[in-house]
Amino acid sequence: MASLKIIALSAFCFQLALLSEPPCVMELECAECVPENMPVVTSHRAANGSVRARAGEEARAGVRGRQVLAYPLHESLRAVCEAGRYRVALDRKLRHLLELGCQESVFEDVLHQVDRCGAPYQGRAYQMREPITGTVRHLATVCYDEDRAVAIRMHVTNAARNHLQLPPHEDHTAPLSLLGNFNHMFDAKTRHDAEKLYSDDARMNRRLHELFKHDKYSFAAQKLTSANLLSKHYFEDQNMRVTDFVSNKVAVWESVAEGNLRHLQRDVAKLLEMARPHEELEVYAGTHGVLSLRTGHARAEVFLRAARRFPVPRFVWTAVVARARRAGVALVLLNDPFVAVSEVRAAVFCDSACGGVAWLHELRRHRNYECPLQGLVFCCHLHNFTSVVSEMPLDEVQVDAGVAGMLNNNLFV
Repeated sequence: MASLKIIALSAFCFQLALLSEPPCVMELECAECVPENMPVVTSHRAANGSVRARAGEEARAGVRGRQVLAYPLHESLRAVCEAGRYRVALDRKLRHLLELGCQESVFEDVLHQVDRCGAPYQGRAYQMREPITGTVRHLATVCYDEDRAVAIRMHVTNAARNHLQLPPHEDHTAPLSLLGNFNHMFDAKTRHDAEKLYSDDARMNRRLHELFKHDKYSFAAQKLTSANLLSKHYFEDQNMRVTDFVSNKVAVWESVAEGNLRHLQRDVAKLLEMARPHEELEVYAGTHGVLSLRTGHARAEVFLRAARRFPVPRFVWTAVVARARRAGVALVLLNDPFVAVSEVRAAVFCDSACGGVAWLHELRRHRNYECPLQGLVFCCHLHNFTSVVSEMPLDEVQVDAGVAGMLNNNLFV
């Protein structure tokens, strides 16, 4: 009996020790907290932007075709969470997550055929290779204007694991890595320039002030920053890391990025999450027009590089489509905190219906969507939207006319 008590006490103490140890947390939204090329964790699902394993739990990671830096002969790892770090099964060494990165990213931004994205534009696909089967899964498509170095339209779905169904094609016809694309659409120089521009807000704003120093333009403490067209939270699980590609970034004003662009994307992400068990929704996002600033009696368009490249877009838009219901809505954000009251009417090119879109909780709070400083937002029927914004062809989606074609309620039952 005494020995049974000792065994039970030992087991209890062991469990208590495990519970008192910190968990292993992979913060997927923190670029500094995970390896530059993060493996795909196949043993746990992500939630709220992180993967968590309790002390004593085994985590398995796959990097099919892209060996682990610390173990170049292996494409997968098993490790047990121990005191916030990982005891690797191969050699029993205790390692930090940052030591367990892949040699290359499991995500790829590749040249790819995209419907209704013909010359002068070129298509791309964001894809990954399944760590277990090795099959290619497409997560999003991009229609990119390489001449101006800006995405004009992107596409993602809330289907399980963001599996975007594309028309029949052969994957081997598309390059399998960025290295295979450098001489195509998104070449090495474009990529380098984009990463340099969007990785440093201070450098971006020095360029902006240099461009307008002779006009003595007052920016009234406004600053530019980089923002994602497709939010991380449009994607499930660890797929959110696919949004880090620079082809997904544009320059917007800081007050707009922290204001209505954030509110808009939160509302869309919440809608996608709520709908996922019930129906498939599709999200398109893109840019339209070039911001112009009034300098004296004229206006000057804002391009952050020579040869009219890297424009600051005038409009950043998001369209949500419920194809089965033949309904959708376009949310258009005016990226211009300097717009005059007399200019607003001309800028808003449809009769806004934001007040009647019930699922726009964050955006409609205190009617902030009407504030230009935070990025004025107006909501359009897709028919009206596509008549102005040619970057989104109406025949890309089929929606009903009038009220029946407006996605204004989250009718998921």
